[in-house]
Amino acid sequence: MKERYFIKHLATFLIPLILPLIILGSLSFITTQRDMKADINKNSRFLLLQSQRQIEMILDELDTLKLALYQNAKVFNELSNVLQNPIYTYESSTSYQIISSYLNALTSSKPYIHSIYFYSDNPNGRFVSSLDGLSSINRFNDTGWFEEFMKYDGPATEWTSKREAKIFAFETQPTELISIYNVLAPRKIGIILNVRPKYIENILSNITTYKDQILLVLNENNQVIFSNKEENILTDAELDQMANHPSTYFDLASSLGEVNVTKVESEQYNWKYVSVIPHASLYETPSRILNYTIIFACLSFFLGLALTFYLTRKNYRQLLAITSLLRSAENNRTPLKPPSKVNDEYSYIIQNMIAHFIEHRYIQTQLSEKKYKLQVMELLALQSQINPHFLYNTLNSIYWETVGLTGKPNKASDMIENLSDMLSYSFSRPTNEVTWEEEIANTVSYINIQKKRYKDTFDVLFEYDEEILKLHTMKLLLQPLVENSLYHGIKEKNGNGLIKIKILIIGEQLRLVVSDNGNGIPSDRLTEIRRSLVASEEQSKHIGLLNTNKRLKLLYDRSYHITIKSKQGLGTVISITLPQIKQ
Repeated sequence: MKERYFIKHLATFLIPLILPLIILGSLSFITTQRDMKADINKNSRFLLLQSQRQIEMILDELDTLKLALYQNAKVFNELSNVLQNPIYTYESSTSYQIISSYLNALTSSKPYIHSIYFYSDNPNGRFVSSLDGLSSINRFNDTGWFEEFMKYDGPATEWTSKREAKIFAFETQPTELISIYNVLAPRKIGIILNVRPKYIENILSNITTYKDQILLVLNENNQVIFSNKEENILTDAELDQMANHPSTYFDLASSLGEVNVTKVESEQYNWKYVSVIPHASLYETPSRILNYTIIFACLSFFLGLALTFYLTRKNYRQLLAITSLLRSAENNRTPLKPPSKVNDEYSYIIQNMIAHFIEHRYIQTQLSEKKYKLQVMELLALQSQINPHFLYNTLNSIYWETVGLTGKPNKASDMIENLSDMLSYSFSRPTNEVTWEEEIANTVSYINIQKKRYKDTFDVLFEYDEEILKLHTMKLLLQPLVENSLYHGIKEKNGNGLIKIKILIIGEQLRLVVSDNGNGIPSDRLTEIRRSLVASEEQSKHIGLLNTNKRLKLLYDRSYHITIKSKQGLGTVISITLPQIKQ
């Protein structure tokens, strides 16, 4: 008991103290994380679009080169003749000078362009370079581009590769280059634009806004051609997964842990611009909020634990005294003695408990017993209130039926037999529930009597499933409803009447519907009946319906529902929903 008391008070102190703190911290963490993620995705996309515009300026230079070399057929043919034939003509020399000057001017004015090569298929391996002018492969140090160029055998295309080359013989370290190939088909004609990656990578490094943010530019084969990091810390499989992911914003598990990825694709050049930010850097502020929440929650827990322990130790003895007092009073083992002095709330409680305990227990016992007897007596009275009314009408019917007989007592005998069954059913075990099979059989006996009385001027239709017959219900539930339909609906109707009785199983409940095609009830009278059903008032008419409602309320309390609908000239429908009782 002491442990339970301690745990109860611990929860009482801690829940109001810790729960708001945890909720506030969690909401702050989630909201901050969500907002930061949205802002970071937006900013990352802006940076990538900015990088795309700057980098694709380089590719626009390649388009300018193509226009300069390919569009002017005369210049292109003369330049091709220079590569094919070592003998210069005036025209070829002029074309060569024009192209050579243009290439030199382009590389000098653009710091990101390292060099430009123009090659047209020739037996001597000659090409035009912005570095040496007219040169040949066997006399030029950088041959890697030529080997890659000659391996390609396909339609006209463009591709990008990252490579290293020693341009001059005196160089000790190779130069990193990004080579952009533009190839014409079917002839081996191409322009190779060599770009300095450091220039582009410096741009990427300068525009990053988040700690540990990685900006990547991937070529058509998902290879890194530009990056703001010197080392490629992502695997090829991770790069492929990022490049092929269908979303623009997504999270990914990588060798860096969970990362946030933003991607922009270039439709024109088939490059992909990717921003990668580790969650550890991305969510540093939300993580700090979460850590603070955990720390303060732990601190609150230990403070609440200490406070609860102190109060439990202080109050447990007094509570134990009250518990012992209650047990002693209930079992009458010891006399009840009030405290000698009232000095706190516990002694005040004990004094008042002793003063009122015995009297309260006695009154409560008497009240429970009277309430039970009242319910039984009211149930018996309600049932007996129905039976004399019906008995009078039935005996009156039998009397007039017997007068009309001419020595053949068959009808009277049937009515008396049915009446006997009904009286036996009504007076036997008045407080017990019965099966629907018994209730329906009693109602059929009543209907048979009334059919003799009214010369078969009405019909009764039953509709129910066989499984309903084994369920239980309140005795004399159905017969008063049929009597109500007959006396207040069918009796005054011109022509044959019809009463329909439908019993349905709806989930764990039963629905009883009794409808007739009688004269119906006027709207003002219907309103009065509905009010009487709610207020349980006594009425001179519809006594069967009102008494049935009162008995349902006594037996089932709020687990039943009764409605009545009627329209004058069309009929009346009474619907009762009550529990499905299997035993």
